[in-house]
Amino acid sequence: MGDGVGDFAFWIAMGLGQFAFWSAMGPIIKAFARRIDAKTGPGDERVMALEARLADLEQRGLTSGEVEAQFHRLAEVEERLDFAERMITRTESSLPAAEG
Repeated sequence: MGDGVGDFAFWIAMGLGQFAFWSAMGPIIKAFARRIDAKTGPGDERVMALEARLADLEQRGLTSGEVEAQFHRLAEVEERLDFAERMITRTESSLPAAEG
């Protein structure tokens, strides 16, 4: 069996170590809690600015026609590519076969 005084001293040391650890970590944990709370507060300027930017993007996307313009431009590029492929195919078929 273990020494009664040694076991008692061990548990006292463990308790004091825990107390010292949590005493040192308390301010750090509180600082993190304040930082998290400040980020998620209802009056946060960053959140309000982000919401304003999002509303602006949603409104602009619906009224500016940028998406439609890009769609038409892409369709034109596809037509040009198809034309170029047909011309290359036509040119290759009119060339004499290579002797090999």
